[in-house]
Amino acid sequence: MKIPSSLQHGNIIHLNDDARRPRPYHPPLFSRKDNPLHPALGDLLASVAQQERFSDSLARYAGSFGADLLGGAFLAEGLDQLAQWGSAFAAHPEVDYWLQSPSSEGAPALLALGVTPEAAQRYATHYRLNDPLWGDAMARRTGLGLRQGVWVATDAPVQATRGFRRSEIYNDFLREYRIGTRMFGGSQGAANPVGNLFMSIFRHGDGEGEGFTRDEVARFTAEFSAVQHAAYLHREVVALRARTRGMEALMEQMPMGLLFFDTAGRLLHANARVRALWAAAGQGGLLHQLQRGPLLASTADPALRALFQQSLKGQSGCVELDGGLLLVALSLSDLAALGVLHHAPGVAWVVMPRSLCSEAAVTLARQAYRLSPAEADLLLALMRGQTPQDFADARGVRITTVRTQLSALLFKTRTQRQQDLVALVARLMLLAPGSGAADALPSGA
Repeated sequence: MKIPSSLQHGNIIHLNDDARRPRPYHPPLFSRKDNPLHPALGDLLASVAQQERFSDSLARYAGSFGADLLGGAFLAEGLDQLAQWGSAFAAHPEVDYWLQSPSSEGAPALLALGVTPEAAQRYATHYRLNDPLWGDAMARRTGLGLRQGVWVATDAPVQATRGFRRSEIYNDFLREYRIGTRMFGGSQGAANPVGNLFMSIFRHGDGEGEGFTRDEVARFTAEFSAVQHAAYLHREVVALRARTRGMEALMEQMPMGLLFFDTAGRLLHANARVRALWAAAGQGGLLHQLQRGPLLASTADPALRALFQQSLKGQSGCVELDGGLLLVALSLSDLAALGVLHHAPGVAWVVMPRSLCSEAAVTLARQAYRLSPAEADLLLALMRGQTPQDFADARGVRITTVRTQLSALLFKTRTQRQQDLVALVARLMLLAPGSGAADALPSGA
């Protein structure tokens, strides 16, 4: 774990003097309007989206209790899972390793480790079973029952000296790290199965000095839920960023306009081709609209929100934009066919000129769905932005005749609406071999 301005002696990482200096704490602090949060907690909450700063802020938060050592911080389902993964934490003690995957995959995550991996594993597999503080922590957890809540346990100096100095954990573990007083905290009942936080902070000494005060224990307890939420959000943000980083690089290599959203509808990336196409069509304002808020919000454009909801179900679809552009939602199989293989949870849309190689795509549709010449001509007209009435007027036929042809088109292609029909051909324009869709894009787009 990287701690700012730290001094490292042997295998122990010490917090810097500024961080470890105790700050005055009074319980009424949380109700004071002029200072609702302790500065260390405020700094931690502000660093959620910044990977390196969060580690530093977590260390400073431990130091605000007068701690000399941040023993460890983990996200897990419970203490049992934490103990079971002890060997894995020892094998991979790097925090970055555990933040590459989101909590939805079910694995716990390491946020900080202040002792050596070997020492952490020894404690998990052996010393905790003979540790009175661990027993106290387990009892406090049991006291919560099935309720959601937080438990905190700390060494009491009187109890710590009652034969404790002759114990194995004191002589072979705590004394090696000059650990005198410890405070453990944990939560249960988090909304996500691996969203509970477990954190330990230590002070140096021989165990006979003053331990953590009542006020410090009260503050640690009162703030623990906020720290838990910050830790969980930090993991999700870092994991999503890691997953989408490869996607962004791949999107910039694709010869078509691509947009990528997370599952809440927040725009994560728009490649250079999208920006060029929208600028040429005068649609630059739409990009700003997508960047302002998630597509699932009530304030989002209804057509775009409906398309996004359709995308979340793994279905393809499209929205016609001004300037002769189509916004096409691709299914997972479509993305695989395009070579856009990814593991990031989200939705991909393609932006393309509606007239792009539509003749080749309509020819393929005519062959695949056995369309009549008149039906194929109607389909091509629709792809070029004409309405059924426009087509009827150009051909000198009745609108009822064109509507009959459109009904036949929908039936043969197994689509429900004209919009679905356009989306089908748009997919063919992108995916059909030899359609030339990539080559027909504007140069430099």
